[in-house]
Amino acid sequence: MARWFSGLLIWIILVVPAFAETQKGTARIGVLAYRGSERLEQKWFGLKNYLDGTVAGWKFDIVPVTLSSAKTKIEAGDLDFIVTNPGHFSELNQNYFMSIIASRQQQKSDGTYSSAFGSAIVTRKGSGILLLQDVRGKSVAAVDRNAFGGFQLAWREFQEVGVDLFADDIRLNFVGFPMDQVISMVLDGRADVGIVRSGLVEDLAAEHLINPDDLEFLNATANYTHPDMTSTRLYPEWPFAAFNTTDPDLRDRVAVALLTARSNLFAQESGMVDLWTAPVPNRSVEELVLAYRNRINIMNTPKPESYQLTILVLLGLSVFGGGIAILLRKKFPLRTASLALAIMETETDLAIAQSSKDSAVQMTRREQEIFDLIAQGLSSKEIARKLSISPKAVEFHRANLLKKFGARTSSQMVAMAT
Repeated sequence: MARWFSGLLIWIILVVPAFAETQKGTARIGVLAYRGSERLEQKWFGLKNYLDGTVAGWKFDIVPVTLSSAKTKIEAGDLDFIVTNPGHFSELNQNYFMSIIASRQQQKSDGTYSSAFGSAIVTRKGSGILLLQDVRGKSVAAVDRNAFGGFQLAWREFQEVGVDLFADDIRLNFVGFPMDQVISMVLDGRADVGIVRSGLVEDLAAEHLINPDDLEFLNATANYTHPDMTSTRLYPEWPFAAFNTTDPDLRDRVAVALLTARSNLFAQESGMVDLWTAPVPNRSVEELVLAYRNRINIMNTPKPESYQLTILVLLGLSVFGGGIAILLRKKFPLRTASLALAIMETETDLAIAQSSKDSAVQMTRREQEIFDLIAQGLSSKEIARKLSISPKAVEFHRANLLKKFGARTSSQMVAMAT
């Protein structure tokens, strides 16, 4: 019996720790798949290998995301980190509180590394389009109007020379990911001009998918020192960001692994392509995002003439109501005065309610659902069961709501909203 017990004890000492070592948590890194999911997994597999072998106790999954699907995955609690362009990060960070733990140094077409990128504005060779101003009246292909390197950087350069991509008889065609198809459309004659992030043309040429001599770059003098051809000024490369719900220890260990990769031989052995530095300033990105958002808001604001009919109707009702009020005052002076006072009080209440609504905390649909259930006193697990989401997703949204309200506790948040 004693021998059997001793054997069991030895087995526990030797085997159980080894078994525990294999029980790893899974961390999910969302990466913007602007060239499609398959190419993304090929390009970022080296980073996964490196982190798998460097951050003990964890394994990592690369999750392809798009400009639109990122929000859905974040709200579902499906991501622990995200790597995307700085403009997309800026937009997401307004609703989902994140922190940049590292900034990318991308390996460029000549093998060197750079912390900046831009956009390339291309046309077919011999198209007769030589200047940005020549794009008036032409067709322009891009992936999405919310794309940063794939549209907004170029938008700014066109603005600088007085060309409005949303006007000036320009036919915009947003084709979505993968971005490669923008170049195909230009080469096939389906678009006069294409907008892509810098480096894509060089990548396609290196993969023998296109002949770069068939293309011409507009505004090619925008930058003389960048390894890739650019038509715009340069902006910081992609950030690697963690969410406020990401395990702090995991976040810090990933940050250390990224920042020490350049001196780690295992990073090269893992096939890791890009390097990472401490977070770089994002001010130029914020300025562009704000300017672009203002332009979109102007475009979406109804023109003054659309209000004319409403104003005429209101004036007519006002005159008609005034006449009725005079008649009523002559016949029922006291009652009319009370009615007028009631109307004034109602209008005041409506104005106050509207003002309160305008200044209210803006919530996403999912946040509103979770807030309502929090107000009912439900726990995170109860909310998760009711909405068929994970408790982690509930806590993610609860943390965002607390920050939006500036509250320390859920009860304080509910009190502030009621």
